[in-house]
Amino acid sequence: MDSSVKVDLRSLEKGISLIERAHTNGLQLVPNGSKLQLRKYPNAVDYNKQQATVVAGMLKQSKQDVLGITADPAETRKLLAESQRRMVKANEWFLTHLDLWDRLEKVYRTVFETTECVMGAGGCLEGAVVRCRACERGA
Repeated sequence: MDSSVKVDLRSLEKGISLIERAHTNGLQLVPNGSKLQLRKYPNAVDYNKQQATVVAGMLKQSKQDVLGITADPAETRKLLAESQRRMVKANEWFLTHLDLWDRLEKVYRTVFETTECVMGAGGCLEGAVVRCRACERGA
């Protein structure tokens, strides 16, 4: 994978969640540099003023997390672009290695004539993207 692309969006998760929550509760963030401005969407469905007040308080309490996304649209766009580049590289790596893993496992079974799991007696890992033929067959 290309190590020159070093963006990691996980640090933005809290801000993303808060902005999503605002939108879900009928609030719109209006970008204004280092300030957080909120307004009610004109056509908000099921708008609850008390809930909106709570969400507004959450946004203000975590202002820096939200401003990390809303303060500079060019920077947010740059993060999205860099992240997309990284995902393309990661996907290329993943697909190449998935193919090679599958082919290597076939060769392994042919050469060594084995029917046991490649991970041993415990079987393939929970959550594995690919399982060996022994585990697929229930051996």
